[in-house]
Amino acid sequence: MTINNACQQSPNRRLVPFLIGTALGNAGDIFTQIVVFWTGLSITGSALSVAGLGGIWTLCAALAGLVSGSIVDRFNRRDLLIYLHALLALLCFVIFAFSRSGSLRMWHLLCFLIGEAVLGTPITVAFTSLLPDVVPKAHLVRVNGLLSSWGMADNLIEAALSGVVLVLWGPAPIFLFNGIMYVVGAVAALFLPRSAGAPHAEQKKHRWQPIRDLRCTFQYIAREKILRRVVPLDFLSGLVFAPLFFVAPIVSAAVGMGSEGYGFFQSLSVGGVLAGSLLASSIGTKWPKVPMWIGGTILFSLAFLALGIHMAPAVALIVFFLFGFGVSGRNVYKNTLIQQMLPSKIRGRVNGIQSFLGGVLQPVSLAVVMALVDSSSVDRVLIWLSALMLAIALSYLLLLPMREYDWVLSEPQE
Repeated sequence: MTINNACQQSPNRRLVPFLIGTALGNAGDIFTQIVVFWTGLSITGSALSVAGLGGIWTLCAALAGLVSGSIVDRFNRRDLLIYLHALLALLCFVIFAFSRSGSLRMWHLLCFLIGEAVLGTPITVAFTSLLPDVVPKAHLVRVNGLLSSWGMADNLIEAALSGVVLVLWGPAPIFLFNGIMYVVGAVAALFLPRSAGAPHAEQKKHRWQPIRDLRCTFQYIAREKILRRVVPLDFLSGLVFAPLFFVAPIVSAAVGMGSEGYGFFQSLSVGGVLAGSLLASSIGTKWPKVPMWIGGTILFSLAFLALGIHMAPAVALIVFFLFGFGVSGRNVYKNTLIQQMLPSKIRGRVNGIQSFLGGVLQPVSLAVVMALVDSSSVDRVLIWLSALMLAIALSYLLLLPMREYDWVLSEPQE
């Protein structure tokens, strides 16, 4: 794979401010997440409200992922980061105005989640696709680890403060802060030269045909043995992971810890990702990527299994930390491996399709699981979810090569 070496020409002057600004641009996400989901649960008192909000979010993100790859590979990735961050900032300022005036309603929160999904998904795909072209391959694990570490440190603080901010000032300052950070993200992309995000020559030759792009990408995935296995397994993993990701407020209510417990659980999950990411970006840069990724999945699956067997506040605190620690293996090692493996010219489209498949049926999964929680109990549901995730992790072990140098793909034929 050909790597753009623009970052090697002026790393401190362009690359470092870009990475720092982009990391700051992602600040505020956990604030708004806690505001939206806890409000829904408080109003309805039903786990299905969390499924409804999360379902809309994930469905819109999935649909956005279907076209994001084609957009990211066709248009300038650096410019997309600027414009989309600016639009998200505008959205946050509008919701801030409704909050400040005291007229914030649930449908405003739904619109916010839809906007976050539709605009935020191509931002993630654009940044993920651009990063391997501006960061040397030898430094990619470290950069991914540091970005994840910063994001988790920021989220840790936000999760710990979210309950206090909501009680003292309500949701308005949270949306204002998030909007300001999106402005920072837009400015950060200006530090990269426009040429760094330019689409490949093959994409420039033809007019934009998103349907053709999708067809060619699905054909490419079907042709490559590794992708034929990774993509379906990731699809199944996403169906189980989504309920585990949104289960924190349900567990908090079940063990009698309320909104404070929800904040604690979020803080511990973020702290686990922070610890794992720091470990990966320091002494773990040379560790084998596939075993670390799958091992993290097994770790948090066993942790939730233990919580399902013994539902208690002390156990829950440990489990949510281990959840975050295990997820860091996927956030750093899996993401780095996929970034390195995919050819740059098709990286955005494959990432977009993975995003679509990962989220398109998550609303159904969330609805089914939360309905089971309402009709049965959260501990029984956690046991079944953990068993399914362990089965998927075993499938990864059996079907995927464990050695990194076996993860090789051919160049796509446009």
